[in-house]
Amino acid sequence: MYRLGITFIIAMAVMSLNAQDSLRRSQIDSLTYQQYLNKDYKNLIETSKEAHEQNIDFYYLNYRTAIAYYELKNYAKAAEFYKKTLSETPTDPALQESLYYSYLLSGQKENANITVKSLVPHAQAAIGYKPSAVDFVSLSGGYMANDNKPDIETNLAGTDSLNQFQNMAYAAFGIGFKLSDRAKLKLGYQLYNTEFQRSRTGNILKEDNLSQHQLISALEFFTENNITWGFAGGYYNIEKIDKGTTYSTTASAIYTGGTRAGGYGPGGGGGRPGGGFYYPSIYYTTSTGNTSSTFSILAFLNKRFVYTLPEIAVAYSNFGGGHQYQAKGSLTFYPMGNLDFYGTTGVAFVHNQNAWTDTQFIFSQSLGVKLAKQLWLDGTVSIGNHQNYITERSFLVYDTYDPVKAIAGLSLSYFFKKTMISAGYQWQQREGYAYSSTSSTTYKYNNQLFNFALSWNF
Repeated sequence: MYRLGITFIIAMAVMSLNAQDSLRRSQIDSLTYQQYLNKDYKNLIETSKEAHEQNIDFYYLNYRTAIAYYELKNYAKAAEFYKKTLSETPTDPALQESLYYSYLLSGQKENANITVKSLVPHAQAAIGYKPSAVDFVSLSGGYMANDNKPDIETNLAGTDSLNQFQNMAYAAFGIGFKLSDRAKLKLGYQLYNTEFQRSRTGNILKEDNLSQHQLISALEFFTENNITWGFAGGYYNIEKIDKGTTYSTTASAIYTGGTRAGGYGPGGGGGRPGGGFYYPSIYYTTSTGNTSSTFSILAFLNKRFVYTLPEIAVAYSNFGGGHQYQAKGSLTFYPMGNLDFYGTTGVAFVHNQNAWTDTQFIFSQSLGVKLAKQLWLDGTVSIGNHQNYITERSFLVYDTYDPVKAIAGLSLSYFFKKTMISAGYQWQQREGYAYSSTSSTTYKYNNQLFNFALSWNF
């Protein structure tokens, strides 16, 4: 009899709690519905937060919360609640379309591409979706001018030889392929042409154009947990400053009139200009032909959260015929849950084994803001020794003849349907070298880079 009484009391308590939960749920349902009708989206979101803190969760609460976040342009949170709601009604076309736009407008392109395939045909047609094995095609090019002229030697007392790298033109082509819903292959080709002058006491001894060719590929995989990982690599073929000159594999590091031909420069590695690896008394050239061929490999991993996307990347290259190791960490953030404002902060470490420059640190910061309906402005600042620095998953490598020390740039991008047109300006500070019979002297000079890009998404 005693046990029966205890059981009865517990049952009554449970029924009372259930009744209270049901009443509270009914109140929240009524309140959020009224807030939705009144377009009181901010208070609707606050009510939803309080309900979820009390473990109250039901279909229409999530649906209204998703709509509220969407109307306030917090598309990242809207996607979270649309996905939650869609799990209960997976064939609802309105929910599918809303989820697609939430992904797209919060910078989650991979999820958007997967979601669009579930839309009904008329919705796909309205968006402009057509199945394609090609993901994108891009073309870009630019021209860089600088003030690195022979008369700069007058400011370098005690020097008698100067190798200078001047104006540069470049062109690039890229294409991406959809191997599956969650796998992509990206390929790229880049061509750079740099003007070169050698002078002594103000007299020009040699003028030439140096070219380099770069081939890049990347394989990316995207998981259901919003994790992206993959591998990338590049092959670099670079003309030396003294094409066709034959050198021994070792030589004393004494005055040579600026005729050393090694690997410093595009793909050259961490020595000094015109040389391979420099040691206190000797240097090593990487080869004796007209060009130097090098490669790089890179692996990366990132995960998209609601407002952030942290990424780590590690790379190896044989620039200069030696061993170079790199590690980079970056954090991309979308503080408002949309693409109206975003940014990326990155820190990189580069280690050159047995090279003149042992370690390099690079700090970079980029910010982007939406200026108009289809117009974005992006700004970038990067500080540190960028020599042979690999970034953008191998699609950008600072394998310049003279090392880049600082960068600041702006670009303006206009989006029209699935086409993007971009124009940009970038200031670079580089470090050059002048030689005497016993030593070398560094100096700084400025570069002005103007570039244009055009891309099509499929």
